[in-house]
Amino acid sequence: MTTLASTAVATVLVMLLGVVLGVWMGRSALVDRLLRPTLDAAQVMPPFVYLVPFLALFGATRFTAIVAAVVYAAPVAIKIIADGVRAVPETTVEAATSTGCNTWQIITKVQLPMSRGALTLATNQGLIYVLSMVVVGGLVGAGALGYDVVAGFSQGQLYGKGLAAGLAIVLLGVMFDRITQAAARRAGA
Repeated sequence: MTTLASTAVATVLVMLLGVVLGVWMGRSALVDRLLRPTLDAAQVMPPFVYLVPFLALFGATRFTAIVAAVVYAAPVAIKIIADGVRAVPETTVEAATSTGCNTWQIITKVQLPMSRGALTLATNQGLIYVLSMVVVGGLVGAGALGYDVVAGFSQGQLYGKGLAAGLAIVLLGVMFDRITQAAARRAGA
């Protein structure tokens, strides 16, 4: 349950960050040109590289693991949402503008609903990326399943417990994947 709660919190934060920055990037070519190289670099950077500053700032806690998972997963979600917003036909945005919609209405009533497929994909990928950080989170004090996997690596007598925890993480990922796929089908994306 601790892993489930931490994953849910981190995914919500990833999606909030993804929607805000993704819409901003999707609507502004300048912002996209400025942020995309940073996001590309963050996406290919090994998680342990940016984990060290978070450990120095926050210590070995569950909060550190959640922040590391958010930083690891956010670039993917942001880029997917930006591409989805950018894929909304310009004629549709122009039609909304000509009917008197303001910027907020265009974003919430036109661009985000029309990029629903990108939003569900970003949610799915954000969940999977956050879940992939569970074991790294176990290294920095998050406890739960990640700690059990780490303990299984380091102590021979806990090998079975680590294997069971790893299997539980895989099953949690499959469950999350099926839930997001069902939500996407239900929403018509």
